[in-house]
Amino acid sequence: MGFFSKKAEEEEPEEPQVSLFTPQMLSKRLVWDIIPCQDAEKMITLMELVPDSPDVSEMEHRASHERIHLVAPLKDMLDLLTPLVSGVTASAMLVNSGIQADEESAVALQRHHSQVVRASAVAILANLFDMGIITYTDGVMFGEQLLG
Repeated sequence: MGFFSKKAEEEEPEEPQVSLFTPQMLSKRLVWDIIPCQDAEKMITLMELVPDSPDVSEMEHRASHERIHLVAPLKDMLDLLTPLVSGVTASAMLVNSGIQADEESAVALQRHHSQVVRASAVAILANLFDMGIITYTDGVMFGEQLLG
């Protein structure tokens, strides 16, 4: 059985709430989920998104932590996969660009790319869980260990 599945057939299926979100709303959610909290409002302004009132910003900040918490059972798996994915994608970026990088630069690129990959993966998964598009089944297995 995989990590994720649709809700069990006997349960009343919930409609994903994707249609409730505009691109602007989703972009702001992703900023809160990817950027360090203290920099989120500044990034929203830099991206020319409409800033929220202080009350709404505080609510979005709390909601972001709740979404990120949904991904916590996957931490060990993300720790395993993130450097592997970033190694493949960073190498592909170098090969496809035709840039010859020395080993130190290639390692720095992979390290930076690893942060981007992890933050992106967590934000995407958190939002998919939050919207009910994916759910955990009977827990999350990492090898022989049940995580969630």
